[in-house]
Amino acid sequence: MAIRTYIRVTYVAVSEWGKPIITAHTQEDLKAGLDEYYGIGTDPKAKYLDWTPYDSKYPDDFEGTYRYEVDDFNGGLELETVKVYGVEFYPTTRYEVEDGI
Repeated sequence: MAIRTYIRVTYVAVSEWGKPIITAHTQEDLKAGLDEYYGIGTDPKAKYLDWTPYDSKYPDDFEGTYRYEVDDFNGGLELETVKVYGVEFYPTTRYEVEDGI
Protein backbone atom coordinates (compact mmCIF):
# COMPACT_ATOMS: atom_id res chain seq x y z
CA MET A 1 0.00 0.00 0.00
CA ALA A 2 1.18 3.45 -0.84
CA ILE A 3 0.86 6.32 1.59
CA ARG A 4 -0.18 9.71 0.24
CA THR A 5 0.52 12.98 2.04
CA TYR A 6 -2.08 15.75 1.95
CA ILE A 7 -2.24 19.29 3.28
CA ARG A 8 -5.17 19.92 5.63
CA VAL A 9 -7.67 22.48 4.33
CA THR A 10 -10.65 23.99 6.04
CA TYR A 11 -13.77 25.02 4.14
CA VAL A 12 -15.33 28.35 5.06
CA ALA A 13 -18.91 29.31 4.17
CA VAL A 14 -19.40 33.08 3.81
CA SER A 15 -22.75 34.90 3.59
CA GLU A 16 -23.64 37.37 0.85
CA TRP A 17 -22.64 40.16 3.25
CA GLY A 18 -19.16 38.75 3.85
CA LYS A 19 -19.86 37.20 7.27
CA PRO A 20 -18.30 33.75 7.88
CA ILE A 21 -21.08 31.33 8.84
CA ILE A 22 -19.60 27.83 9.18
CA THR A 23 -16.20 26.15 8.88
CA ALA A 24 -15.54 22.43 8.44
CA HIS A 25 -12.80 20.01 7.34
CA THR A 26 -14.96 18.40 4.64
CA GLN A 27 -17.53 19.62 2.13
CA GLU A 28 -20.01 17.08 3.55
CA ASP A 29 -19.69 18.51 7.08
CA LEU A 30 -19.92 22.06 5.71
CA LYS A 31 -23.18 21.22 3.89
CA ALA A 32 -24.61 19.59 7.03
CA GLY A 33 -23.73 22.69 9.07
CA LEU A 34 -25.30 25.01 6.50
CA ASP A 35 -28.46 22.89 6.39
CA GLU A 36 -28.75 23.19 10.17
CA TYR A 37 -27.99 26.94 10.06
CA TYR A 38 -30.77 27.54 7.51
CA GLY A 39 -33.25 25.24 9.26
CA ILE A 40 -33.46 22.50 6.64
CA GLY A 41 -35.66 19.78 8.12
CA THR A 42 -36.97 21.98 10.94
CA ASP A 43 -38.35 25.05 9.13
CA PRO A 44 -41.00 24.04 6.58
CA LYS A 45 -40.27 27.16 4.48
CA ALA A 46 -36.50 26.57 4.24
CA LYS A 47 -35.28 24.72 1.17
CA TYR A 48 -31.85 23.78 -0.15
CA LEU A 49 -31.68 24.68 -3.85
CA ASP A 50 -28.29 23.77 -5.31
CA TRP A 51 -24.50 23.71 -5.28
CA THR A 52 -22.61 25.39 -8.13
CA PRO A 53 -18.90 24.56 -8.21
CA TYR A 54 -16.48 27.21 -9.38
CA ASP A 55 -14.48 25.60 -12.15
CA SER A 56 -11.59 27.85 -13.07
CA LYS A 57 -8.71 26.80 -15.22
CA TYR A 58 -6.49 28.64 -12.72
CA PRO A 59 -6.13 27.31 -9.15
CA ASP A 60 -8.06 29.37 -6.66
CA ASP A 61 -9.39 29.02 -3.12
CA PHE A 62 -12.98 29.83 -4.20
CA GLU A 63 -14.80 26.47 -4.37
CA GLY A 64 -18.33 27.51 -5.37
CA THR A 65 -21.73 28.53 -4.00
CA TYR A 66 -24.67 26.95 -2.17
CA ARG A 67 -28.13 28.48 -2.58
CA TYR A 68 -30.98 28.29 -0.09
CA GLU A 69 -34.52 29.63 -0.09
CA VAL A 70 -35.44 30.82 3.42
CA ASP A 71 -38.16 32.67 5.31
CA ASP A 72 -37.73 36.46 5.07
CA PHE A 73 -39.83 36.92 8.26
CA ASN A 74 -42.22 39.21 6.36
CA GLY A 75 -44.47 36.48 5.03
CA GLY A 76 -42.32 35.68 2.01
CA LEU A 77 -39.17 33.90 0.96
CA GLU A 78 -35.71 35.14 0.08
CA LEU A 79 -32.76 33.62 -1.73
CA GLU A 80 -29.52 33.21 0.24
CA THR A 81 -26.29 32.56 -1.65
CA VAL A 82 -23.33 31.24 0.35
CA LYS A 83 -19.80 31.36 -1.04
CA VAL A 84 -17.42 28.53 -0.11
CA TYR A 85 -13.66 28.96 0.16
CA GLY A 86 -10.92 26.43 0.88
CA VAL A 87 -8.35 27.83 3.30
CA GLU A 88 -5.04 26.24 4.18
CA PHE A 89 -4.04 26.05 7.85
CA TYR A 90 -0.96 27.89 9.07
CA PRO A 91 1.41 26.47 9.94
CA THR A 92 0.88 23.93 7.20
CA THR A 93 -0.70 20.78 8.59
CA ARG A 94 0.10 17.59 6.73
CA TYR A 95 -1.59 14.22 7.15
CA GLU A 96 -1.10 10.82 5.57
CA VAL A 97 -3.62 8.36 4.13
CA GLU A 98 -3.07 4.83 2.86
CA ASP A 99 -4.53 4.69 -0.65
CA GLY A 100 -5.01 0.91 -0.81
CA ILE A 101 -2.92 0.41 -3.94
